[in-house]
Amino acid sequence: MTVSIDLDRDLCTLELNGRLIELPIHQIVVNTDEDLRASVIRCVDGNAVISEDQAQMLIGAGAKDDRKHLFVDGGDGPGEH
Repeated sequence: MTVSIDLDRDLCTLELNGRLIELPIHQIVVNTDEDLRASVIRCVDGNAVISEDQAQMLIGAGAKDDRKHLFVDGGDGPGEH
């Protein structure tokens, strides 16, 4: 996934479905796709799976962080051995 961040213009450019999509960074919400276990940006044109580094860059630039922390349930909770 190609993601470009232009701080001067407050824009994020994504390649999505073969098209370049420009989104204002301050309107972006970074979510978690629980099935893919990955960060995503959801927009009208579709979902863009992004790396954690890209998610952190966008959040640092002003995007909203709405990610969930997913844990693997191995059956051993705290204090259980």
